Amino acid sequence: MKLTNLRSLLLNLRIEQLFNQTDGGIMQIIWWILFFFLIFGMNFLRVLWIQFKIKNFIEELENIDNLAFWKLIAKVTETKKEFTEIVHNKSVGEAAENLKENEDFKATLRWARELRDSFTISPVERDPTDVLKRLEHIFDVRQRRMRGIASRIVPDAPEHVKRNIEGLFEVSASLHQVYKLIRHIYKVAQKIGNIYYLMQVSMVIPFIREQVVSVFDAEKGFRYGIPIGDGVGAMVAETFFGDEVTVNEELDTVYSPTEYEGRYVLAIKAKGPGSEVGKPGQQLQETLEQLNGEVDGVITVDAALRLEGEENGKVDLGVGAAIGGTGVEKWKMEEICRKYETPLYAVAIKESIPASITPMEQKLLKGVDKATEEVKRLIREEIPEEGKAIILGIGNTVGVGNE
Repeated sequence: MKLTNLRSLLLNLRIEQLFNQTDGGIMQIIWWILFFFLIFGMNFLRVLWIQFKIKNFIEELENIDNLAFWKLIAKVTETKKEFTEIVHNKSVGEAAENLKENEDFKATLRWARELRDSFTISPVERDPTDVLKRLEHIFDVRQRRMRGIASRIVPDAPEHVKRNIEGLFEVSASLHQVYKLIRHIYKVAQKIGNIYYLMQVSMVIPFIREQVVSVFDAEKGFRYGIPIGDGVGAMVAETFFGDEVTVNEELDTVYSPTEYEGRYVLAIKAKGPGSEVGKPGQQLQETLEQLNGEVDGVITVDAALRLEGEENGKVDLGVGAAIGGTGVEKWKMEEICRKYETPLYAVAIKESIPASITPMEQKLLKGVDKATEEVKRLIREEIPEEGKAIILGIGNTVGVGNE
């Protein structure tokens, strides 16, 4: 009993000393706990916050991806007569059930999902011989496959509507690939416990979100046939069209001759008003060959990526082939102009990436007017009287007609 009391007394004395210490004690322990928490705990909380942020972003991407896909299906449904008859005067639930049982609708979903997950393998570049011709062949095969599917899905639709549905396929596929890529990086980072993967994704989320929202908004242009920012070059070329317009079905281009201040002008663009870019390089090759190279200048007009600080619709002049894409059509333009030593001029209408793929804004319409005046000035300054000029309006012609 005495031994127990003695132990209790010693324990109380130690506790009292611990709280009465002036140079340590419990406060020192608390500070050490806070110190280690700030070092390790805050890092842990930061990792949790980054994971939470990326996970929410992936869910956002998934929602946008699914919404774009079903908007594509909605466009097909309202275009195809058989589908509209199934859903006519039906409740949402009843219409959905009827469509699910329809074999054509099942095939449409299968094709749409196939294109959403499709991929294109670029040709080998270690052997540079004819690499651009091989690249062109691969993309021609891809285009034929996509157009074949669009024709099977809506066989009775007008040609420009089929082209717009192809544009919706492209939108859906682009969004789906971004979603899969970000999800892949997130899961790999979780699997191997690499915070740096997560940090890199976290830092570019605002940029990726801006691009994704822009691609999603591009759906409006293709669904309703509204001109998009990338069509500024085609709109400039259209202003030079005369009464006679020729359609080249093989190259998906249209061209029209006219006269401007004593000069012969031939304007070329992709065939509209559906989503089409055509083959302007090959069209230029054929045209110059037919004219035996007797052309005093070729003027290319296209949208160009603006720098921060520049405004959408700003117009700049330069030399060379103003055209993006795979490089195949650009190479054709450069080759044929080199062959005949034809001057190649460029007119660029500056715009941001979001502006280039979404419905055209007012600033870009004003940019089209400015670019038209610059093209006229180039003709007056660089093309002699009674000379010949070719204007190539580059870009997607959704919503841009042929007259």
